[in-house]
Amino acid sequence: MDAREYKLLLNPDRFKEVSPEIVADTFWEKHLKRLIETQLGSRNGDEPRHERSFSETKERVVRFWDTPDRMLTRADLVLRERLSFDQEGNADARPEITLKLRMADLFVVAAAELPGSRDDFSTTFEEDVAPLEVDDPEPGKRSVVVPTRRSTRSRFARSTSQTADWNTHRTLEGLRELFPTSFELIEASGLQRPRLTELVSGPTIRELVFKGARVKLGAGIVGKFSLTLWYFGAQQPDPRVAEISFKCATLAGDMPGAAARRARALFVAMQTDLGGWVNSEHTSKTALALPGACGRLLE
Repeated sequence: MDAREYKLLLNPDRFKEVSPEIVADTFWEKHLKRLIETQLGSRNGDEPRHERSFSETKERVVRFWDTPDRMLTRADLVLRERLSFDQEGNADARPEITLKLRMADLFVVAAAELPGSRDDFSTTFEEDVAPLEVDDPEPGKRSVVVPTRRSTRSRFARSTSQTADWNTHRTLEGLRELFPTSFELIEASGLQRPRLTELVSGPTIRELVFKGARVKLGAGIVGKFSLTLWYFGAQQPDPRVAEISFKCATLAGDMPGAAARRARALFVAMQTDLGGWVNSEHTSKTALALPGACGRLLE
């Protein structure tokens, strides 16, 4: 396994009215750093475990794709298109296309073959760690149900990314040209071999990502934070989705126990001690970006 990433949805209302750069800085300086200090203490007696700040910013345009009958979602596959913001108006720009197999079964994902067809493809195998929670099953409710004692749940992801002329590949057959084993993965999930089916996209998202802040977890394991904001539509002045995450690269596929315990302690504390910063309505940001009935769309 290449990495573990701990992901927590935040309340997007916290990022309204003032610039996101100011809110990101406030969130780090007054909340996350303090939480790291109280939960993890210091290193070697006096060295803080937090370092740097949200000094790096990336802006991208993102869309997620599926068939009208949700075939990819039902096969535990996620298809994402991503283009840097300054390339959006360039008709010749080639976006990064990512296909991800993500599910709770470690061994199924570990054994999955997911190559790309282009020379620049890259593949990763990661663990996504999220709060232990589910959508409220009661009709009309927009909230999540969490256990009394906060915990975590894991899903494992094999993902392959490559650049491509996406305008010529927006069908399942085009998807197979980019990712040759995609039909095999669909069939392995118990679905019938797909027909030649068009792909449809979810909303166009402007993605703003702040990076640079880090936490030292010990034994050479460093958690790198990302604060992600999603704006739905070109005219949307406020973000509709916010997420804080920290990713830890493993050491030859391993994460020492003490570092893993610190990462878990910090993540559980983020769920319980950040108060009104935490989103209590949704369990997944990807589900909010899928087309049509594939996900739970924002109203």
